[in-house]
Amino acid sequence: MSAASIPPITGDRLPRKARRLAAELPELGRIRHVEGNPPSPLAWWVTIGCAVVFTAIIALGNGSLADALVLIPAWAVIAWIILGYLGAEKVVVLDRGLLIGSFAPFLRPYVVPFDRFEVGSITAVRPGWKLPRMLSGRTKLTTGRTAVWAWNGVAFVAAPGPLARRSTVDAAGIFGPEDPARRERLVWWFGTWRQPDRLVNALESALVDLGHPVAGLSQQVLPLVPISGHPADAARQVPRLVATLESSR
Repeated sequence: MSAASIPPITGDRLPRKARRLAAELPELGRIRHVEGNPPSPLAWWVTIGCAVVFTAIIALGNGSLADALVLIPAWAVIAWIILGYLGAEKVVVLDRGLLIGSFAPFLRPYVVPFDRFEVGSITAVRPGWKLPRMLSGRTKLTTGRTAVWAWNGVAFVAAPGPLARRSTVDAAGIFGPEDPARRERLVWWFGTWRQPDRLVNALESALVDLGHPVAGLSQQVLPLVPISGHPADAARQVPRLVATLESSR
């Protein structure tokens, strides 16, 4: 395929770490889409409000207004570091799998190949953080990649992927044939404050290109479904997850 015919990467900015990991794990193919979870506008306003409150407390206490204002750059740096780490959660969609997790410094995402991925389980919900309680009677294996400002979520059932490190991936044998005796599935969910349409469309496109019969997936799972979090409502509100979990027992 010529460079001119290679489709552009969609979604958010591509982190250098994602490009490096994709080169380290060529089995995953090329990068197709990046879905980030940056701090929402509300998260920034709450952070600014907290900084103003702390500044006012210092100014009204033992310090002067000048002393309090000097601390503003320190508050800004602390907020930038905290929000940056929390907002470093991403899903990177490649030709044959996902990198999902934190791309913050000193951290690595996980590898989930599409051949260890239950394609019929993809679900879009709000709020995603209620899924573990909602599915508690059906599975205890859940993992969420999210932040406090992320209410919308895309969930799916897949194998528990290893950290994206060549030695770890090779030791896990994630790219080789799966041993039925060691088969394990868990519910992954990725949270974002934005609508999940882009991510669902990217998953559909990648899976269709691999030959999976999921054309029209976005029409089936979008718009996202508000969920109660009650186990009794699981079969009605997240039927794709429930059916997949029951069939994988």
